Amino acid sequence: MDINKLTMPEKVISVSAIVLFIASFLPWFEISIFGISASGNGWDVGFLWGGIPTILGLVMLAHVLISKFAENVTLPELPWPMIHMVAGIVAGALVVLKLLIGESEAGIDFDRAYGLFLAAIAGIGLAVGGFLYNKEHQGSGTATTM
Repeated sequence: MDINKLTMPEKVISVSAIVLFIASFLPWFEISIFGISASGNGWDVGFLWGGIPTILGLVMLAHVLISKFAENVTLPELPWPMIHMVAGIVAGALVVLKLLIGESEAGIDFDRAYGLFLAAIAGIGLAVGGFLYNKEHQGSGTATTM
C-alpha cells in the first residue's frame, strides 16, 4: 500500500476517521462523587452523538481506501465528493455539538473528558477533509475512476 497515492484531502479524511474511531472508545464524560469515579465513552452517550459520526468517518475512510487501493473493485456511480462533504460536516457537527451541550442525567452534570476533545478535533478534520475532497473533485461527478 503506497500512502503517496493519497491526496492531501484523502490523508486528512483517513487520519481523522481513524482518530475518531479510536476516540469513540476513550472517555468522553467523567464524574466523581464521594470518591467514586465513573466515565462514559462515545458509545455510552448515545448512537446519535458517538455512533453516527464514527460510522460516517469509517464509510469515508472505506471509500478512500477502496477507490485508491482496490483496483479490481467497481464502486457505484454516486456523487462521492458531495457525499464526503456532507458526511464530514454532519460527523463534525454532531461531535462538536455534543462537546458544547455536554451531558447530564438526573440533574447531575458530567465533566467533559479528553476523548471528547480528541473526537471533536477528528470530527472537524472530517469536515475539512470532506470539504477539500469535494473541492478537489468538483466537476468530475465521481471519484471512483482515478
